[in-house]
Amino acid sequence: MPPSARHRCDVIRLDDGRRLSVCETGPPGGPPDVYCHGAIGTPLARSVDLEAIMVDLGIRHIAVSRPGLGGSDPLPGRSVLSFADDVRELADSLGVDRFAVVGVSAGGPYALALAHQLPDRVRRAAVCSSLSPLCSPHRTPGMQRRIRLALAILARAPGGCAALGDAALPVIRRHPELLSRVIAAHAAPGERARLNEPGERNAAGTSFLDAAAVAGVRGMVDDYLTYSRPWGFSAAEIEPEVHLWHGLNDPLVPIDHALALAATLPRCRAFFDPIEGHHFFRRRLVSILAELVGSAAAADATCRLKAA
Repeated sequence: MPPSARHRCDVIRLDDGRRLSVCETGPPGGPPDVYCHGAIGTPLARSVDLEAIMVDLGIRHIAVSRPGLGGSDPLPGRSVLSFADDVRELADSLGVDRFAVVGVSAGGPYALALAHQLPDRVRRAAVCSSLSPLCSPHRTPGMQRRIRLALAILARAPGGCAALGDAALPVIRRHPELLSRVIAAHAAPGERARLNEPGERNAAGTSFLDAAAVAGVRGMVDDYLTYSRPWGFSAAEIEPEVHLWHGLNDPLVPIDHALALAATLPRCRAFFDPIEGHHFFRRRLVSILAELVGSAAAADATCRLKAA
């Protein structure tokens, strides 16, 4: 593999002095995509061979940590829309003019905000297992009662939940597989075996610890409060084309959210999987990015994988 194609991480200083953490994977000259991670960051580099995938697709994959998560400094009072300003500065710093955007789960609102705020720079966007402005996550119709109750407590007592989460960090450091077990217990039946595979067992716990590196669990709590509030824009105003991917058996983000987005987005291509739940993004990563970026290299890689 060429040295220039390695997974590499850095910290960018924004104009207001904050640090923004970013990891790049794949050839620097490839068509870029900006990745908006889920609620606890992204374990992609640990659960899939991200370097090989991005080299095969020919894509410059740029994963950025939101304020208060990973190595990015907090930004009190931030909004979903304000993240677009951070990404604009990041893209300028990296010398990236036009790019695609992909957001997974809690990253979906931020990906849509980028498409709304930066239509001159976002070629197209993809959202996978994404929330919508339909309602706050803890008020979602069809969500399992125990999940809805836990999220409602988080919304009502964020300080207490953050303190409990910080107290649990030493336990998760010693036993990172515990978080994967919790996630598997709330996954669709068809996903549980995959989430229990060796490559997945520690990925969620390690990602959780990485996300809490600067601001502790409070950063994740603040992120939840941010995307649970009104986003400040209508999906009907988004100009770039949006690809929507959703599993019909998703217990964490029920299909109502995907249907609400699909009905509102003016330029939407929807892809529904009748079997998958909330965690199928990694399995469909190549297809999602190939459809999103639309490069010749991505198309060739997809054909090779289908033929294998």
